[in-house]
Amino acid sequence: MGEEVVYDKLNHFLLIPHGIRLYSKKLNCSIIDAYDATSIVFKDIVKWVMIDHDIDEFSFLGLTLNAMQTRSHEELTPVIEVESTVYEDPDFIEFLRDNDIRVQFYWNFSKLPKYYIRAMKNLERMTENCKTKKLNILIGYGLGKKSLFEKIKKKLFRDLFTTNPPQLIVSTAGKEINTFFDYVPETTKTLVVSTLFPELTQRDFDTYVNYYRD
Repeated sequence: MGEEVVYDKLNHFLLIPHGIRLYSKKLNCSIIDAYDATSIVFKDIVKWVMIDHDIDEFSFLGLTLNAMQTRSHEELTPVIEVESTVYEDPDFIEFLRDNDIRVQFYWNFSKLPKYYIRAMKNLERMTENCKTKKLNILIGYGLGKKSLFEKIKKKLFRDLFTTNPPQLIVSTAGKEINTFFDYVPETTKTLVVSTLFPELTQRDFDTYVNYYRD
């Protein structure tokens, strides 16, 4: 009998989701319909990553500060409403608590409406006693050259890459990772895939984990 292969455990996985607008154009549907699709995918992804692959920490990049400042009210409001609805979903909250997953939100919330902040804080409160796993949702981080953006990026690097740096970063829709991070630890594997975020499947995540192990 051959020796059993022992893999290094993937403890922290970071996903940079792109492709919602492209998905909208591809299916000739509205942006809000595309975001509705992503809300379902997001909840599935949390399960695929944290339960099926037993990953202890999952970081997910949400709305950027730039998006909140530059997108029209007509486009941004439905997006925020869809996301806040996900955070208030009783079934999602029950899933998180049943699997001992604590949710924490990070970065700049100054441009968000009160109902969105209330939904975020409630989700954090509802999962604050969960200790086994951690879901980080990054909102309002900056990518530009303005001083505020730079400060937020530095804080992101310090908080996300110091204590328990991600071992694997995946960016969808062909977007290069260096557009988000000036610095990625040498120990972190990175992968850019062409798949649009709303079209991610469970098999895709099997592939990403296998990529990390290779």
